[in-house]
Amino acid sequence: MIKHKRCLLLLAVLALFAISVSTLALKPATAQTTIPAATNTPEQVQVTVGAWLVNVEKVDLAANSYRLDFYLWFKWDPSKISLDEVKDFEFVNGAPTKTLLQADASHGYLEYRVRGDFLTSFDFSRYPFESHDLIVQVEHNTYGISKLVYTPDPESTIEEAANIAGWNLQDFKTGLTQHTYGGDTFSRFVFSITLARPMLSAFIKSVLPISVITAISLLALFIAPQNFTMRITLAVTTLLAATTFHLSLLSGIPTTGYLTLADKIMISVYALFLYNLASSVFIMHQVDKKMPEVAASTRRKALKFLPVMVILMILLVLLL
Repeated sequence: MIKHKRCLLLLAVLALFAISVSTLALKPATAQTTIPAATNTPEQVQVTVGAWLVNVEKVDLAANSYRLDFYLWFKWDPSKISLDEVKDFEFVNGAPTKTLLQADASHGYLEYRVRGDFLTSFDFSRYPFESHDLIVQVEHNTYGISKLVYTPDPESTIEEAANIAGWNLQDFKTGLTQHTYGGDTFSRFVFSITLARPMLSAFIKSVLPISVITAISLLALFIAPQNFTMRITLAVTTLLAATTFHLSLLSGIPTTGYLTLADKIMISVYALFLYNLASSVFIMHQVDKKMPEVAASTRRKALKFLPVMVILMILLVLLL
């Protein structure tokens, strides 16, 4: 009977941790979507902009940067704007290398091969189950929205073979936004690709190890009260292992001013460790006072209250 209880307890701890994480799972991959574009006026010159993302070459989470390789093209009416005027654009969030592939002034077509690093502010609040939007913003250097407006090309897409190790590519978007500098408003062409961590891989690497460490620590509650030295040793060593794992888990991201999902999980784990150590010390005190029956009763009560503690810690993760 005791062995069955131990197995059920271990399974309950692992299952509850899995449930706490699965409720915060990422959304599944979606088809290409488009960022809504602003409306145009007759006075504006429309320049159609498109992008073909070849590959995501590198993502540096610590530096909030990523390296992309893509084609960028412009289409326009040659009677309304010149090739040199169309060429006068910039990348707002990066300074990549661009190679001119085609420039046809008579037919209004301009194409570049672009490769380089871009910057953004990554959100790690759902780490290690987060997703990130890798954004590219293109804006004209001199012409405001009253003179020129970009229009997204519906032929924009992503190369089917594009990939990056350790991530899933999802939700390619193109669209148009506006940005104001003082009294001047400029049109921006924007495209982005969403990176998401593989759910199963992230769970096995991030949540499963700490769940096993916690379950091993809680086995101390099954040790007889008289063996309090073994109980304390087991609890302390697993606590050190959990602390080391926490530091290793957060080493892959920059320092944040907010709690990540990993931090919330570890806070709940530390609370369970504190409960385990406090129970062990209290039982040890009763054994020292020559009250073995009271110590055994305290151990039974601690075991009965453990599932409640686990549920409370999961609620803490979900509500923080």
